Amino acid sequence: MSSENRSYTEFTTESILLWGQMIKLARKQRGMSETDLAMRANITRSTLNRIERGNLDVGVGLFFEAATLVGLKLFDTDDKEQLQDHRQRIVEKISLLTNR
Repeated sequence: MSSENRSYTEFTTESILLWGQMIKLARKQRGMSETDLAMRANITRSTLNRIERGNLDVGVGLFFEAATLVGLKLFDTDDKEQLQDHRQRIVEKISLLTNR
């Protein structure tokens, strides 16, 4: 479903625009060209341009990948094991709530 057929809240729209600009700024601060980041993310330059413009049709995974590659901190930690531990705690909480 494309964003043309889907409506988003203003907060969601503004958030994705901000995230795209943050990715662009971090890329430029690292001295990376669009081509460099696109190659590292295994995407086309046009997809990277859509990410940096906050296009809501781009999959969230591509936003995460670009953000990670330019060093944007997405959570309170950059450690993969801590993320996995946190995710496991959430899964356990969900399981407890489901059993109620």
